[in-house]
Amino acid sequence: MQILDVLLIFGLVASVACYECKSTGNTNVTANGEQTRNGQFPHHVLVVSTFSEGKRYCSGALVSRKHVVTVAQCVEGSSKVEVTLGAQCLLADSSSNKFRYTFTALEHFVKEGYNSDTFENDVAIIRFTDEDVRLPPWIKPVALPTADEQYVHDEVYSSGYGLLNYQTTNAADYLEFTTLRVLSYEQCQQEFEFVTPETGRFCAQRDEEEPNCVSDVGSPLVFKREGYKQYTLLGLTSFGQKFACQFGNAGALQEVRNHVEWLQSFLV
Repeated sequence: MQILDVLLIFGLVASVACYECKSTGNTNVTANGEQTRNGQFPHHVLVVSTFSEGKRYCSGALVSRKHVVTVAQCVEGSSKVEVTLGAQCLLADSSSNKFRYTFTALEHFVKEGYNSDTFENDVAIIRFTDEDVRLPPWIKPVALPTADEQYVHDEVYSSGYGLLNYQTTNAADYLEFTTLRVLSYEQCQQEFEFVTPETGRFCAQRDEEEPNCVSDVGSPLVFKREGYKQYTLLGLTSFGQKFACQFGNAGALQEVRNHVEWLQSFLV
């Protein structure tokens, strides 16, 4: 879809609130989060990449009116990348399609130094249009953190479809969310000993170590500063999600503040 003025669909926000999502056919996986309200996480983006072995479903975050941030493993080596804004439902149908906007990416960039074995520098940015798109009220970019942002032990939010093994048959019909707690590096190293403050990775976990099957690879981890309406992007789900889902272990994320200078170089 190109830049369309029809993205300005005023007066429809209330009508977005009630519709049934097309079933993914999922009978084996419970995403175990809370169903999101429409527009609750206006930055959340569905990322679908095409590889020789098939399609891979991930998540990402809208950071400008023409850029999406996700993790490198979702797009590196792909022949085609599509981003869908406003994807309250994982699968499109006649009732939800008018509220979602799908773009074929023009290009994407993977952070130099990305290591698919250690997931270091597991960050990528996607440009999906040449000009800023005019967005409806229920789709909004997320704010990037400052380089010295502090949030250890803070309560944060992760949104996603519970995409296990990148299969739509193993995912929630609706976008869901869960509340996590950012762990200290010492706590994170109990799970992943190679995660240190210098590597740009950190961990988050549900309180009481409850399973988290909500976050997809690339899912945004966000929080709201007191007095602010806009979310701030702290992390992107990167690895360890299988154990977080099954056993409630900590999941590991890319720390966006460590990559913010690189990301901003594309947003000028």
